Amino acid sequence: MSEITKASQELPRFADDPNQYSEAELLLDPAKRFHVNPKDFPIFSKQAELGPNWGNAAETLPIDETVGRYVQSTADCIAVLAGEDKGIRPEGIPAADHIIYLDKSARPVCWLNNVFWDAFTEKPRPPHSFLAIDRYDWFMRTGTDIDKSKYVKDKDGITSHLATFRDFRTENVSNEDIARIRALFIPDGIEEEDAEKIIATPTNLEGKNITIIDEVSLSGSTLEIAKYLISRAIPEAASVNGYTYWKPGTQTSKDGDSQMRGAPVWYDELSNLGRGIGDVDESFYADRYKRIPNPKTRAQKYGSIVLGKFINLSKEPGNKSRQLMKEIITMRKEWDAGHILMSSPSHYDDEKWAEHLEGQGVQFAPVNPNKRLPKNSYQAIRRDIHSRPPAEI
Repeated sequence: MSEITKASQELPRFADDPNQYSEAELLLDPAKRFHVNPKDFPIFSKQAELGPNWGNAAETLPIDETVGRYVQSTADCIAVLAGEDKGIRPEGIPAADHIIYLDKSARPVCWLNNVFWDAFTEKPRPPHSFLAIDRYDWFMRTGTDIDKSKYVKDKDGITSHLATFRDFRTENVSNEDIARIRALFIPDGIEEEDAEKIIATPTNLEGKNITIIDEVSLSGSTLEIAKYLISRAIPEAASVNGYTYWKPGTQTSKDGDSQMRGAPVWYDELSNLGRGIGDVDESFYADRYKRIPNPKTRAQKYGSIVLGKFINLSKEPGNKSRQLMKEIITMRKEWDAGHILMSSPSHYDDEKWAEHLEGQGVQFAPVNPNKRLPKNSYQAIRRDIHSRPPAEI
């Protein structure tokens, strides 16, 4: 490529547009390569997290760091689902034959996995479904008194602790509730709402490895409850596994209380907007069955205790779901263009990751405290990205 910069041929889209530099300039200073336009990411630009110490205020992250984290989290998730985990975890989740994403907040994880799937594996993408399994709802449904902060009272009736799966009263999960979940996986639907007959009817998941995806976790109770319910609803499955997409880290107080440092930018306990689906609404599926009576809609009506209400995305206030989808597609384009530095993966293959970055002029120089890092080292570029100011949208 000519030493003449692209700036002489076209105006940059934004101040730090990597396209304004020649390949020679980018090789001399690879950090210039890793920029995206914050105006393309109004939702992701709001990603924030707490500091590591208890009481630290939330801080909005640089957009270039944010997109690098999401690409890394997506690559790791795809590696696990494809059975290509580099093997640092002892439980060894097998390749998924079927994926269940937990609504509402894991639905955008599905969008990310679908958009990036062929970027990180050559394996075919397995089929998926969505179930709305919320720990608060299921604790309450099975007789555990839990407050909105997800705490339960201790035996003394005074102190309390963060609810975990150990507090979940499995003995109070009814066979009918299990049948209602199983009905959703019977290929042709159901002719009658008879729990015993449904439990005896084959599903499309016999002998399959099922992986349930949650978006984020502190206690792990949501994922464990979901694994328990699916294991009972589909006992013929080869395995039922769980994986958490976002690793937020935690703050711990002097008293031992913990809280997540951050969550995916679309996560909002106070709003059902921006994730493409509504809350559990049994009346919605009852009305739908009245309008479209068939075995499939009857199964949905019966299993509506774990189904979110469909919403009209074109009428969603602020178009948040569509905007999030748009930003995910743009993120893939920026990844393909080489404008995103992916953080060090936990499950995605290290050699593939290093090969990709070395193709962009990034070197993995050993850290020597007595020497200045070269500008093209991974550590130096990461430091540059982390020091960038948050986007002002």
